[in-house]
Amino acid sequence: MNKSLLARVRIWTILIASIAGLVAWYAISMIFAAGLFLTALWAVVGLMALEGILRNAVVPKGTPRNEFVLIFWVLIKIAVYGLAIWVLFSRPFPAVSHAVGFTLLMVTLVGVGARARSEDIRQLNRRDDDA
Repeated sequence: MNKSLLARVRIWTILIASIAGLVAWYAISMIFAAGLFLTALWAVVGLMALEGILRNAVVPKGTPRNEFVLIFWVLIKIAVYGLAIWVLFSRPFPAVSHAVGFTLLMVTLVGVGARARSEDIRQLNRRDDDA
């Protein structure tokens, strides 16, 4: 995966969560909508932290690793998990809203990834046809 694909996943997740949150606000409740949207944002931040960890931990041979930045991303990831544990135990939002909000990231990841992969396949087929 490249940076632009993950950036599109983040943007689309926030956009879809905003729309789903607005629909849930009118159809279900304000608390459910807030839980859905905030959990989707939590998932996006968690994905960003995981991306930062991997980009700074897995470097080409001979390239120096920036340990400060790596520790920063690990601390962000720990804070994201700590926030999740606090929210799950304090229950400010319905549990189903968390499930829907987190699932939005996964669905968006699959959708954007499938679209990018199909575009790659189309470009390969065009090159083969030209040759």
